[in-house]
Amino acid sequence: MATYSATDKFLHKFYLSNYSISKATLEMEELLYSQKAKQLEVKQYVFVTGLARSGTTAVMNKIFETGLYASLQYANMPFLLSPNLWKRKSKIESHERAHKDGIIIDGNSPEEFDEYFWKVFMNDSYIMSDGLALHEAGEEVLEKYLKYISLICLAKGKDKYISKNNNNVLRLSTLNKIDHSKIILLFRDPLSHASSLMKLDRRFSKNQTEDPFTLEYFNYLGHHEFGLNHKPFLLTSDFDANRELYTKESLNYWLSVWLNYYSYILQNMEDDYMFVGFEDLIKNPDMVYSYLADCLSLEIEFEESKKHNPTTYEVLNYDRELLNQCIKVYDSLTELKKY
Repeated sequence: MATYSATDKFLHKFYLSNYSISKATLEMEELLYSQKAKQLEVKQYVFVTGLARSGTTAVMNKIFETGLYASLQYANMPFLLSPNLWKRKSKIESHERAHKDGIIIDGNSPEEFDEYFWKVFMNDSYIMSDGLALHEAGEEVLEKYLKYISLICLAKGKDKYISKNNNNVLRLSTLNKIDHSKIILLFRDPLSHASSLMKLDRRFSKNQTEDPFTLEYFNYLGHHEFGLNHKPFLLTSDFDANRELYTKESLNYWLSVWLNYYSYILQNMEDDYMFVGFEDLIKNPDMVYSYLADCLSLEIEFEESKKHNPTTYEVLNYDRELLNQCIKVYDSLTELKKY
């Protein structure tokens, strides 16, 4: 965010904070490009999701690099609802993203920008003062979303779509209604996962304190995973009780976040979900991507992947019973893997 000029910041604020304007630009897109978009059959919708820090970005990037899928990219910022009208060449040069996790991004990198659509057309109704609420989009909004995806595919010249969006846990029931949709769900060992979340929360809180625009930027896009604008997913009654016991400075809070997310997934999953373990992704990535290629009917072989050495974390104090609950859920998720 530090490289954004005053003009860049103004454009982001002007467009992303004015839903009437962004809706109008999508209407203009439909007016100018709807006929071409209707002629384009979107053959597959891939939704990559999971709790932040579970490997979702790595999986999305690997599939996107095949060149077969359309997705929103940094070059689409800030006019996210105008994929055809806004085609300015991005000035974003290659750099490590703010997470400091070795993932390099530039203007062509895909990102979870379609959350902005849901914010606009659900009118932020699921964003509560204390968290993000479950919701199901009506038929009209779902139809609008599918038209939006077709416009993105038209702009990118592709007939398949991929999106990584950690917030999609809130609307799985809506995404399940989409024909030809595929949902890839990432999970990770709870203790290292919770430690990673807590570390990132501290880093983002510091960055957002030093650069207020960073906080505005993530609020515009509906990213509340960590930082000063952190809002947990409101999924289970057990989490409501746990969050009263712990602060964000406690590892137990982040274990509760993990348990809340993946307990809900176990209770609401579909048989055709593709479960991928983070540990497999870093130890044997080629096996994972071979499995995903088969599931997605991709008649290609992914390029050989580098094995990743994840960050190790200092063992902090935690509630043993809480961790045991997480481990039981983790074991259940592991049994759902099909590779």
